[in-house]
Amino acid sequence: MRHLPELLNAVEMIAQTAGEKILPYFSQSVAYDAKADGSPVTLADKLADDYIRQSLQALTPSIAILSEEMDQPMLNADRLALSCLWLVDPLDGTRQFIRGDAGFSVNIALVDNHQPILGVVYSPVEGKGYSSITAQGSWCWQAGERKSIRVSALSHPLRVLTGFSSTPRGAKTRAFLAALPDYQLTELGSSLKICRIAEGFADVYPRFGLTSEWDTAAAQLILSEAGGLLCDLDGQALRYNTKDSLENPPFIAIGDMTYPWPLARVKAL
Repeated sequence: MRHLPELLNAVEMIAQTAGEKILPYFSQSVAYDAKADGSPVTLADKLADDYIRQSLQALTPSIAILSEEMDQPMLNADRLALSCLWLVDPLDGTRQFIRGDAGFSVNIALVDNHQPILGVVYSPVEGKGYSSITAQGSWCWQAGERKSIRVSALSHPLRVLTGFSSTPRGAKTRAFLAALPDYQLTELGSSLKICRIAEGFADVYPRFGLTSEWDTAAAQLILSEAGGLLCDLDGQALRYNTKDSLENPPFIAIGDMTYPWPLARVKAL
């Protein structure tokens, strides 16, 4: 797609505007409903979703949109027949949002031939965005300033990111951490963890619990174009829209790919 740079500019504006629609609800006592799977959804999720889908439809009317908040998701057969589609999470980190934590984001990715080729992640509270186009690099942008980003060499101690721990960490996460040398553990919400690695502020994010494809597609491209890798326990980059389920396998996001991360030890569990 030769028009990807122009498309990226438009998607960045869509993500930023969606974030501005979310923010007024962040400072209030947030009411929420439970979806069929038990996960929470707020009015902010729905408003951002409506705006993003309408905007993407106007921008690229021939490209299908798959969003976490769609009332009537595509049938699997219809979805799997698509070679190109948008993956959208209008408010990634709803639980953090409800708790009043700033670690939530707007995620928009364009997937072609099972790989993300354009990705935008926007942090509404920070007013900071991350974006990437395949084979063209990754950037962060804030307050009118834009710069290229790159993963960093391994730090000592290792800078490890995890999600918020409301329950005890699982056996795979404990085994992974036990196999590392000295490390500092920081909790952060949403796909911002992956973006922090892409800009060189962290080393690794192991995720062995449930995530969906719209949680990772945009950030995966941002990380890979910054020199890192988001992969499954076999070391293979995640692929998208390949199966009936939209759930991701367990994965690890890394900056320095030369380090012997203990994937085999985790896989053995």
